[in-house]
Amino acid sequence: MLGLMRKDLCLLLQRSRALVVMVGVGVIIGFSTDGGFLIGYLTMISAILTIGTISYDEFDNGYPFLLTLPVTRGSYVTAKYLFCLLGVLAGWAAASVIFAGCCLVRGEGFRMEQLAEALAFLPVAGLMTAVMLPLQLKYGAEKSRLALAVLAGGVVALGYMGMKLFPDLPGSLSGISGAAFGAALVGACIAALAVSFYCSLGIMEKKEL
Repeated sequence: MLGLMRKDLCLLLQRSRALVVMVGVGVIIGFSTDGGFLIGYLTMISAILTIGTISYDEFDNGYPFLLTLPVTRGSYVTAKYLFCLLGVLAGWAAASVIFAGCCLVRGEGFRMEQLAEALAFLPVAGLMTAVMLPLQLKYGAEKSRLALAVLAGGVVALGYMGMKLFPDLPGSLSGISGAAFGAALVGACIAALAVSFYCSLGIMEKKEL
């Protein structure tokens, strides 16, 4: 499992120039905008880059080769989830450090509200990972983008219908405290990751290589 994660890390490091450019863009954003956009930008980019390593495994009969090693389909899925989640955490931490450094250079403090806002991006990125990983394993890089677009459209449509059917819902939700909303978001992220993991296991077990 550690070998699979090391392989993915080496694949990412081969794109070191792109990573340096993205960090540079993040520094510019940190000086020109608020922390929410910077932290969200680098966290989501980290999720996309780590999930994208699946496309390298699919290329040129990569799966059959990996399974000739002491690697099972279950361990491959487990390693991929761990690597993606650690990548998201690393991207979030790097973005938070960059923004804190920008605040110090500008002579500003790093307020608790900004910390809470930064922490909120972790479960959001976790939910994104939970959705994208099984789609990528099931449909591949190209088709998964289309499936994700259809899924996003369905969520927007459901949200619009919900607003029409329950117009008083936003007002009732506004009374929920930030801590309760954060706890609900973390719980939803954990549940989504658990469901996503078992879906990915089933997809990988049935995948024809």
